[in-house]
Amino acid sequence: MTAQSVDSLKGRLADQQALIESLRYTELVQSMSQRSLLMPSYQAELKALVARQAYDFWKDSDETYVSYLNMYLALYYANKYLNEDVQFNQVIGHSESVVSIQFGTDPNIFYSAGSDGKVLRWNLDRLDEVPAVVYQGPHLIRSIDLSHDGKWILVVTRDKGVALVALEDLLSESGGVAFDPEPVQSAVFFPNELKYLTVNEKGELKIKGYAVDIPSPGKVQSRVNALAIKPDNQDIYAGLQQGDVVIIGEDGIDQIEGKDHYAINALDISADQKLLIIGRELGDALIWDIEKKKVIRTISGHQSAVTDVDFHPDQNTVLTASRDGTVKIWDIYDPKKLPQVLDDHLSWVLTAAFDPSGKNVISGSADNFIRVWPIEPSVLADRICDLVSRGLTAEEWEEYVGPAIPYTKTCD
Repeated sequence: MTAQSVDSLKGRLADQQALIESLRYTELVQSMSQRSLLMPSYQAELKALVARQAYDFWKDSDETYVSYLNMYLALYYANKYLNEDVQFNQVIGHSESVVSIQFGTDPNIFYSAGSDGKVLRWNLDRLDEVPAVVYQGPHLIRSIDLSHDGKWILVVTRDKGVALVALEDLLSESGGVAFDPEPVQSAVFFPNELKYLTVNEKGELKIKGYAVDIPSPGKVQSRVNALAIKPDNQDIYAGLQQGDVVIIGEDGIDQIEGKDHYAINALDISADQKLLIIGRELGDALIWDIEKKKVIRTISGHQSAVTDVDFHPDQNTVLTASRDGTVKIWDIYDPKKLPQVLDDHLSWVLTAAFDPSGKNVISGSADNFIRVWPIEPSVLADRICDLVSRGLTAEEWEEYVGPAIPYTKTCD
């Protein structure tokens, strides 16, 4: 055997040994995460320390595809039970379902709408404070949207048309609210302009705004559940109950045909305007390449209908919210990566969005709660070490880690 062959053999053996070591740590992370999840809440400190040590092993491992899923959930539930006197990541301001969440120009401020007829303003840095009521009406709200300058909220009701709320004029005699009483199926603001698009009950698309009179861009024959507008050319994307997406632009009307006719519930366009995500009643989401006009990925992983979708600011990940009670975060371009699962709501998740920094997901549910989820597991891991008063003992290390790995102090 030549020296070159010996070196090649040594290299392969080293690679195999590295793979074995990686798989060993993957199994360890999975095992510790699962054991932390199974621990009762009255063992909160031990539950948290096991989750934190699993995170430390995961962080130092090259393998992140499989073990990430349970590791994040273990950290989350450990944080939830560490200090039960503090509502870890949930707030409540609505007396009924939270149906829509929107951010404006201030990255710390978001607005929520509920089927109780209220629109509330929240501050991410001060969630313990009572939110401001910016709108309240005696009707069900379907959705809200914010104008590009953050000065107006478009409140879409189920049967009373839309309300335009001037956020800087709430103390005026009118309360800063103007009504457009024509009942609509859906409505959104145009990007970068103070005008808005509605679809009335007849399926007629109308462009409206202050002192504007713009001809209707068209009409659709099926109920419209979702709208999105491409900023550069103002192409309109309408997601239909019958399962298609109609595209209305300067060049006429095009269509993304749904082969299996499951209703379209949600749409979003990426910041670079290259991709469209389509959330469907089937429980999946389609990633559509706008320029190539084709589906580049089908994301399947929910047990019930997808209710909302949103692109992360980095444009590499998306979230899907579902009536199965979860929000899932997906890597667009790497299907081998399992989604990050956010699963602590007690009922349907009806709305979810990334905050402008991309560090958190805000979700709203039919359980009336809003939850704020840190995306990075390091945030949850560090919070554990801020709250626990000890590390794993040598006996606990031997039970949950094993004698083969040298003892180190968790949360040193």
